[in-house]
Amino acid sequence: MKATFLSLLLTSSLVAQNGDRGHANMFPVVPEEVIPPAPVLTVEEALKTFTLADGFVIEAVAAEPLVEKPVALKFDGDGRMWVVEMKGYMPTLDGEGEEIPQGRIAVLEDTDNDGQVDKRTVFLDKILLPRAIALVKDGVLIGDEHHLYFCSRKGAERTSEPEVVDNKFAPSGNVEHKPNTLYPHLNNWLYCAKSDKRYRWTDGKLLKDNTQFRGQWGVSMDNFGRLYHNNNSTILRGDRLLPETIESIRKAKLRSETSIQIGSNRVHPARVTPGVNRAYIAISNGYGTNTLDPETHKLINTTASSGIDFYRGDQFPTSWNDVAFTCEAVVNLIKATRVTANGPKLTGKHVLPDSEFLASTDERFRPVNIYTAPDGSLYVVDYYHGLIQHKIFMTSYLRKQYESRDLQTPSFGLGRIYRIRHKDKPRGPQPKLLTASSDELVKTLSHPNGWWRDTAQRLLVERNDPAVTPALAEQIVKQPNLESVHHLWTLAGMNQLTASTLTSALLTAKEDFIPHLLTAAPNLSEAERLAIAKICVQRDLEPSPYLAKLFLSLPSPEATKVLADYQKNVLSAPFAPEAAASSLLAQKITDFPKTNTKLDYYLRKFSGNSKALTPEERLSGEHLASFKRGKALYSTKAACIGCHGANGDGMPNLGPPLDESEWVTGDPDRLISILLHGLQGPIKVNGINYKPLAAMPGLSMNPTIKDKDLADIMTYIRAEWSNVSSPVTEENVSLVREATRDREGRVYTAKELQ
Repeated sequence: MKATFLSLLLTSSLVAQNGDRGHANMFPVVPEEVIPPAPVLTVEEALKTFTLADGFVIEAVAAEPLVEKPVALKFDGDGRMWVVEMKGYMPTLDGEGEEIPQGRIAVLEDTDNDGQVDKRTVFLDKILLPRAIALVKDGVLIGDEHHLYFCSRKGAERTSEPEVVDNKFAPSGNVEHKPNTLYPHLNNWLYCAKSDKRYRWTDGKLLKDNTQFRGQWGVSMDNFGRLYHNNNSTILRGDRLLPETIESIRKAKLRSETSIQIGSNRVHPARVTPGVNRAYIAISNGYGTNTLDPETHKLINTTASSGIDFYRGDQFPTSWNDVAFTCEAVVNLIKATRVTANGPKLTGKHVLPDSEFLASTDERFRPVNIYTAPDGSLYVVDYYHGLIQHKIFMTSYLRKQYESRDLQTPSFGLGRIYRIRHKDKPRGPQPKLLTASSDELVKTLSHPNGWWRDTAQRLLVERNDPAVTPALAEQIVKQPNLESVHHLWTLAGMNQLTASTLTSALLTAKEDFIPHLLTAAPNLSEAERLAIAKICVQRDLEPSPYLAKLFLSLPSPEATKVLADYQKNVLSAPFAPEAAASSLLAQKITDFPKTNTKLDYYLRKFSGNSKALTPEERLSGEHLASFKRGKALYSTKAACIGCHGANGDGMPNLGPPLDESEWVTGDPDRLISILLHGLQGPIKVNGINYKPLAAMPGLSMNPTIKDKDLADIMTYIRAEWSNVSSPVTEENVSLVREATRDREGRVYTAKELQ
């Protein structure tokens, strides 16, 4: 009886918290007597709270006052850190003052090379919640709460005011669900998390292109070039292919996952973890599962996975190669996952099955990002702020936890950057690449540390020195394997990659290098691509999506014949039949020999009906206008994209698919009820059971989303992807809202709505 009374008292006293929707019983499940205090610790005290994998040491590189509330960083060619300080995030429990531009970009330097920062320069201040940075020729790209800016510079000195180069970098929506990162890929493009856009700065202009939607916070890359990302409840996901292999084919409705979860989501915190937003979800409170282990009172599965780094350094023992490190900011740890790749097949497991690479008993330790550094070590960005959950999603339960340990103070003034290194090997040297000659940079493309290779490639592309072209081409031809991948993409970035270089390399290329040669080939003319395609046939290369993409980029009759002759091999590759059907239809090739069963299926699927047309081709008038408004809301204010994905295929542990879902295309009143009041899994979609870790919150209690907005969102998802259902009107939504008003924010179960 006492427990019930306390639960009601807790929820009624703070009923205004946005995160409370649908959950009535928030009775704490961790006994107060086992919860330690969470005071602000000095750096020296904080270091004593860490448990680290055997053989490694952790040490501070920078701390307050030299750094404050850091969330991301980049190293320039001389090893200086360009640090993004998101100073304005959650200054109070109610987020008061968050709209004030007070973030900064600070340049931190170790001027005496003793491993400790001793100089700070503020490059730019008064930024609204910055979250992304990239160093480009003569300047810096900076992403904030809304826009992407360019600032020119000379060294660490700013030489111009910020110029908006993309006013749609981060459309409207919650701060936790906005684009971030700007990660440089081998292909010379910058990739973002929580985004389906990529960028490139060239000739003083910003290029912007569509790409696959990835992740929530942070992106990284392995030596092959696969991108890794995650979401808050998934520790690690990896792309099975190089970026842009097939995503750009407009009509491909891929049911196979182009990125997959790697390893489990199990975590092993070093302390009890009551400060988790949904920690009250427990069998003892009447829910169907436990967020915390009822015996240890520790989080079972991640809820706040954040920054990722696929380690490509040279300071750790070789036994730590092919390991990705993921930060978990809420329960104060860093997870290590070993990744095994075999073509498009990715698998993985945690390096330390029952513990963590790094864990802390300091509840204020907030690792939000992690990077391979120039010296070969790992740099950990510690936000060191008690409040980590945003007000939009915070529950009354979590607010009470924060207040009980005074985690809301101080609001400002703290932040740390740590270095993790192996004790048996010294740190690498401080780089001086900004003044290195072009020939020296070419040699650096073979450096054992991936940071050095990436940076040398960027600087060479920016210089575009034609004198190094012969040396780069010679390396690719003489050593056509993955050791030459940076030479290849440097030439491509300089627009100096020729068909003769590609064809010569392709004749003897190793298996791991062939995907890159084929990926670079579409930049050539059709005649040159056809010559490369014939070499592939001559070598009888193993089928791959990269080979399929090359063939399908050739619309000429002669190229079609080459593909027809080779189709039995190339179309057995993963994703190839879907890509082939889409490409052939886009090229309006109707006489292709239909001898491949899967290809026949997708040709029929993508043609002969309205689903083969884009919504923009299919819709008109107010239906089209509502669709376009809903499309914008889906990825911004309503943030549906975070759980259901840009292609409507859903996200593991977060949300079921919307594409070809009977819950979307069926009874519109049922769909309206779900969007208004939310839905708790499990749910069966097209015969497959899905068990999201948390309930989908209803939008009826969000005052910024009106009935017209809800109608537009539903019109969009009912007409996007493979869906071709009728629109939903504002009047439809208003009627259902009135009829279901007595739910008062209680989420539905799937069973209630069947």
